[in-house]
Amino acid sequence: MEIAGAPSDNTTFGAVVASFHEAGYATDLWVKPGGHVRCGACDVTSAAADYAVGLQRRLEGASDPDDEQLVIGATCPSCGAKGILTLPYGPGAGPDDADILIALPR
Repeated sequence: MEIAGAPSDNTTFGAVVASFHEAGYATDLWVKPGGHVRCGACDVTSAAADYAVGLQRRLEGASDPDDEQLVIGATCPSCGAKGILTLPYGPGAGPDDADILIALPR
């Protein structure tokens, strides 16, 4: 049974992350204050604006529309590792998340 307003492709967060891994994005990236991102491969914190964005996928929760996430595949400017950054957006986003969304190159 399909629920009205629910995402129609039934893609799970796990499936999105798996597809990013298949595309070579395997390192964890973390949000840091002031519009910065820390790379899990080299442990260097760089400005989000310096990351090259290769992939992105927006997800919305089927049971909770406020559970909005953006999965981003980006390349570390320091070491070149391809990583995955997950950001909440909408009501669940904090100020640090918003700083990253604004700073990332489009």
